[in-house]
Amino acid sequence: MSIEPPAAHARYCVDVMQADIDRLVSELEQSGRDVQRAYQGRTDVELSRHQGTDGWCAKQILGHLVEAEGDVFGALIPGMLGRTAPANWDTPPSMVRADCDDDAMAMLSRFAVLRAIGVMTARSLRVEDLEITSDRNWHKGPTETIGDLLRHWPEHTREHLSQVRAVLESS
Repeated sequence: MSIEPPAAHARYCVDVMQADIDRLVSELEQSGRDVQRAYQGRTDVELSRHQGTDGWCAKQILGHLVEAEGDVFGALIPGMLGRTAPANWDTPPSMVRADCDDDAMAMLSRFAVLRAIGVMTARSLRVEDLEITSDRNWHKGPTETIGDLLRHWPEHTREHLSQVRAVLESS
């Protein structure tokens, strides 16, 4: 059995991490398409219907996804990188949703634009960027890295897609 020289091993680790970035970018693209499919062909009435007194309607979930794309993932990562980010990149998102009367297709278009920008940002990440942290920690847990946010991003979308499907199936 031969032992890899340290430089070769370090190169392997970088390749694995680059493969992770590429996989996560693909997951972002796929989950973005899944969001589009979940809402297509639905009426505003269907999308405004609440599952229960405490739950969000499908439009509120979409509003949350739009906010997450623009003000969290799509702004926080560039802000952590020191790139141009919106002035409010470090403001926590609101969990109070007022999206029930908004135009669902306009929201869906906004989501698509923000996701496309987010995919470009994710695709531009370098392996060394993944370890960058921020002092912006909205949920008071461990300090997050860009890598943590990148890994959470498609999962966040999938979790809310499950929520959308449940709300629409109960209607």
